[in-house]
Amino acid sequence: MKNSEFKSNSKTNIVEKKFLQTVKKYNLIKPDDTILIAFSGGVDSSVLTYLFNKFKNYLKIKSIYLAHLNHQLRGKEALENEKFVIKFAERYKLPFFIKRVDIKSISEQKKLSIEQVGREERYRFFYELMEKYKIDKLATAHHLSDLAETMILWFIQGNKKGMLGFEPKINNLIRPLYEITKEEIEDYARENKIDFHIDSSNFQTVYYRNMVRHKIIPLLKSINPSLEKSLLRMSFFLKEDENFIESSYNKIKDKYINKEILNLKELLKLDNALIYRILNDWIYKKTDYHISYEQLKELLEIIKKDGSKEFYLKKDIKIIKNYSELKLTVKSSSNLDKKDYKYKVKVGKEIYIKEAGIILRGEIVNIVNLDKQKLKDEKRFVCFDIDINKESDEFIIRNRKIGDRFTPFGHKKEKKLKDIFINLKIDRNMRDLIPVLEYKGKILWIVGVKRSNLYPVLKNKGNIICFEVKEVS
Repeated sequence: MKNSEFKSNSKTNIVEKKFLQTVKKYNLIKPDDTILIAFSGGVDSSVLTYLFNKFKNYLKIKSIYLAHLNHQLRGKEALENEKFVIKFAERYKLPFFIKRVDIKSISEQKKLSIEQVGREERYRFFYELMEKYKIDKLATAHHLSDLAETMILWFIQGNKKGMLGFEPKINNLIRPLYEITKEEIEDYARENKIDFHIDSSNFQTVYYRNMVRHKIIPLLKSINPSLEKSLLRMSFFLKEDENFIESSYNKIKDKYINKEILNLKELLKLDNALIYRILNDWIYKKTDYHISYEQLKELLEIIKKDGSKEFYLKKDIKIIKNYSELKLTVKSSSNLDKKDYKYKVKVGKEIYIKEAGIILRGEIVNIVNLDKQKLKDEKRFVCFDIDINKESDEFIIRNRKIGDRFTPFGHKKEKKLKDIFINLKIDRNMRDLIPVLEYKGKILWIVGVKRSNLYPVLKNKGNIICFEVKEVS
């Protein structure tokens, strides 16, 4: 990069150098990457877009897109913001996507906070776009001041993991402003005359993050003006410590968390940092229940005492300490009544899965005759590019079993099926009833829920196999 490509103004110079150094330091972008920017229209995302656009050729970026979700929380102001997004994108000749979602209604329906629902809906929108248009990276405008806010917010709430802060890169999500403060971003916007839209909700201290931003951080910075840099260093070392402990833990965890009963004499030979991780994962694996820090601390104290003790995590989950043993009991109708089922699926014939109350049919279909609109509903109809004439292996329909893993469509890495159910907020008592379609030992489809990334339909001609499900009336 030639010095002449930077403006002479020192503040502009600093921001641009930090931006490029962060991209290089954390390997955020590769040549020919396509970038989707989570664009709110605020100063942070506007500066991020400006920087990407300015250094597009230098970074060898193929394409830049903007995505804006209108939460419909601020009436006319939200519509004005939407207009600004369109104007901004047109000014820089960038393709853009806009979607409106009634966040308040969803929040009331799901009984979740507006902040949580807003975040979930934003990222659902972003990743849908990335999957549809084959976009490589999602760039958000999270910056160093956001990192400080996040760490302080989780510190106040007593969340150990949250205090580590966020990463500059997680899979295909990147944060190029990771080492730049809010003050530096605002100065840069003023000096370069970058337009942005002000969101009035950012100043409402009814939201915890805004209270931290506008009241707590200024107070802390009056004591330590370099607060953000201090917390960045602390985040680095906390993560290093966490990575070391997690590495040690991963070497031994399977020896414990797969057991029905824990031997306390053996367990208590370990350090507390390993013991509480074992207890946490052992409980979660057997119950899908996330134990609180308060309960975990109490349980650590119980297992170190002599004698017997019963400890309720919740109404239907009980831990029993019997001298040198620890075991779990779960009172759940789904567990008591659970019956495993397994059927062979013959292509061209319907099969009734009585446990799930559905009928499944598999057919060989020529892709030319495929109803493309029907294919969009992965809950009822899915197709796979499998040449059934050359493959002798059977299709199996069954309920879930321990250790099941699944690769969601658009993803490369397998995930625990249990975690998929949790992320989709599927009731724990219903998970054993949901059928999965298996082929060659891999789950192709969580029937009625989500298809996998295996055997995608990419060809323009030829036969494929499609499955359709319908409920029994």
